[in-house]
Amino acid sequence: MRATRPCRWTALAASVAAACAPFGSLAAPAVPASPGLSSPSTLDLVDAEDDRLPVPAGAEELYLEVSLNQSVTGQLARFLMLDGRLHASAATLRGLGLQWPGSDDAGSRLVALDTIPGLQARYDAGRQHLALTVPLEALSAEREHFGPSAAPPPRVDPASRAPGLLLNYDLYAQGDGDHRSVSGWHELRLFGFGPGLWSNSVVSRATRSPGKDDNDTVRLDTAWRLDLQDSMVSVIAGDTYTGALQWTRPTRIGGVRIARDFALQPYRVTTPLASFAGEAALPSTVDLFIDGIRQSSQQVRPGQFQIDSLPRVSGAGQAQMVITDINGQSRVVDFSLYSSAELLQAGLSDWSLEAGLVRRDYGLRSFAYADEPMASATLRHGVNDLLTVEAHAEGTAELAMAGAGAQVMLGRRGGVLDLSLAGSRHEGRAGRQYGGGWQWASPRFNLALSSLRRDAAFADVASLEDSPLARRSDRAFAGVSLGRVQLGASYLRQDRAQQPRARYANLSLSWQLPRAGYLSFNLNRDLEREDSVHAYLYWSMPLDRRTSVSASARHASGTDGLTVEANRSVDYDRGGWGWRAQASAGDAASAQAEINRLGAHGEWAAGVHHTGGEGGRNTGYASASGSVLLMQGHLFGMRRVDDAFALVSTDGIADVPILLENRLVGRTDAHGLLLVSRLNAWQNNRLSIDPLQAPADVSLDRTELLAVPESRSGMLARFPMRPVLSLQVGLTGADGRPLAAGSPVWLHDADPASAPPLTVVGYDGLLYLEDPPADARLRIGQNGGFCEAALPSVSAERGLVELQGVVCR
Repeated sequence: MRATRPCRWTALAASVAAACAPFGSLAAPAVPASPGLSSPSTLDLVDAEDDRLPVPAGAEELYLEVSLNQSVTGQLARFLMLDGRLHASAATLRGLGLQWPGSDDAGSRLVALDTIPGLQARYDAGRQHLALTVPLEALSAEREHFGPSAAPPPRVDPASRAPGLLLNYDLYAQGDGDHRSVSGWHELRLFGFGPGLWSNSVVSRATRSPGKDDNDTVRLDTAWRLDLQDSMVSVIAGDTYTGALQWTRPTRIGGVRIARDFALQPYRVTTPLASFAGEAALPSTVDLFIDGIRQSSQQVRPGQFQIDSLPRVSGAGQAQMVITDINGQSRVVDFSLYSSAELLQAGLSDWSLEAGLVRRDYGLRSFAYADEPMASATLRHGVNDLLTVEAHAEGTAELAMAGAGAQVMLGRRGGVLDLSLAGSRHEGRAGRQYGGGWQWASPRFNLALSSLRRDAAFADVASLEDSPLARRSDRAFAGVSLGRVQLGASYLRQDRAQQPRARYANLSLSWQLPRAGYLSFNLNRDLEREDSVHAYLYWSMPLDRRTSVSASARHASGTDGLTVEANRSVDYDRGGWGWRAQASAGDAASAQAEINRLGAHGEWAAGVHHTGGEGGRNTGYASASGSVLLMQGHLFGMRRVDDAFALVSTDGIADVPILLENRLVGRTDAHGLLLVSRLNAWQNNRLSIDPLQAPADVSLDRTELLAVPESRSGMLARFPMRPVLSLQVGLTGADGRPLAAGSPVWLHDADPASAPPLTVVGYDGLLYLEDPPADARLRIGQNGGFCEAALPSVSAERGLVELQGVVCR
């Protein structure tokens, strides 16, 4: 353990000698400064307790700066020169990071340096420097650790919070000669009024057919949500859902949910980091490569080190550490690694707690809930980088269910093993569920197997509401990647009580064709029916960035069809027009044409669909989606908002171009406002202004900001700016000649003896002023004295105004 003196020691040898102790003058060859790591500006004294040890008779006491294996340690240490040999206490040597046979039992006794196996010492008396060189096994310092820096999560600026009311809508209507239908989905959000967010969503339907009309409106979800970013916890009161694992089911409830939410800190890495350990005898540079791509470069000191890297790969990969010492010699260390997003970092937990009433007939009835309350709890915890354990429990007054599971990484190449076991008790019957799975992935191959089995008595809360569980679910998948070609095969089996067994097999092929074309083939077979073979062939080719053509052929149980299509998508950032045309031939001949438009206030589409054959029918349809926002005293129409958005304000300045992540997303309106949707909640969203494209007669306080909105809410992103009135004044003296360049200028009420000049006169008597006071008078230094000039009144409030012939008298 290293002890330090209260005083700090300068790295200069002369200052050390003057401040701390007399030094010997034993001649020795100079030691060159280490090229690996720079010397620190201050030095720590190792093992100050040595001052209490007696100095043997005839010994010379030295305080020397120490380098170890050509690496500057930044430490001073106390040595004794006795009979021409350097000595130090065992405590001092251990403080320098050395170990040797018997060092742990040596206490603080003096040790001659030349008695330590493999140690070489070079003493430079002029620089008061001691260079030690030891073998790698003699270094006892703790392992040097390098890893990605844990940057603090982006913070929501309190000044950006603003109350608002948002209505999302999605409308659809269609009709033919006899039938009409209109449906709509609406979501109302209230944010910024106190903590949390209120939301309510409904769906409405209206149909009309000969002799029958049907209209209804159903409430979907009503909830209040509070996000606590620092603790990564979300609280939801109202309609929500329970937590679930791979071997459990989520259930819609009306009640309260408290859960860990990693989305509140999206930059935090939750999966285990890839760790690589090594050692270096000299100061070295370590370059880390994963699958041939360099991930980091670190400067390491002699000794052991560990580098943690973000999990750049999913599945199996290969890593190399290239260790290059200060002499230019390199060596490569290879590692196999495996990464899985399903595992949690050691010590990290994911959990949720819920209580309430199970939701019934969701989407069909507005207020249908179970009679008995339920409760649920889910937990995942990273025990270490190879093991994540899970647990889940739920129950009502009639049922109790609980289980546990684990996800285990099988070494560095073996994939991930999933295991689970659960039991339930309902109406006096005990049920059991058990499952297992294994998955392995690499850049070329993917394999996955899973099975979940239940006996007839096993039940969960959802099964009490007419949602029965499958008795058996088996899945298998194998895939291979051959460059541009992807091959896959899968198998699925599901057994349900009182229902026929279902088994399916699937083969798929996808091929990235030259010139960005794409081809895929899919073959599906119901193994329980001999005549149920489905085949689908699809081809597409882009013609430009937004236009493409495609064709598909299908075969299913004796029916065949061919479809061709051409479409042009809409540029989402800038909006515009899009269209789609499709024609199908075969057993179900049809044709369809559609146009759509995306603007700043929403999106709409309209089209017609023709069904051929006997009794052919034409059906027209139209849709519209968008939002209506009330915020900052203004009513806006905007695109539909699924997550977060910002209201950009330029303080009333119109026609200012706004960029999101360097992409132009619009210009401010006559009120200096622009709505920017599609922001990422709890993340840094870079909003900026191109000053070269901004109006020339405005002053910008800043041209860029990082907008951090809360989830599903709006924020105010303000760019402070103001209009500027600029005057270019042509000044002449009483003789009509332009004033001399460099003449200082003050406002009339300023004291030239104490106040600095406001500006100076330019060439040809030109003076440039921004936002001068109305009817301002100027005092201008001339030939050791002053003259005064009165600026004429200007009616303009902004822009550049030229004034000529202003006389200074």
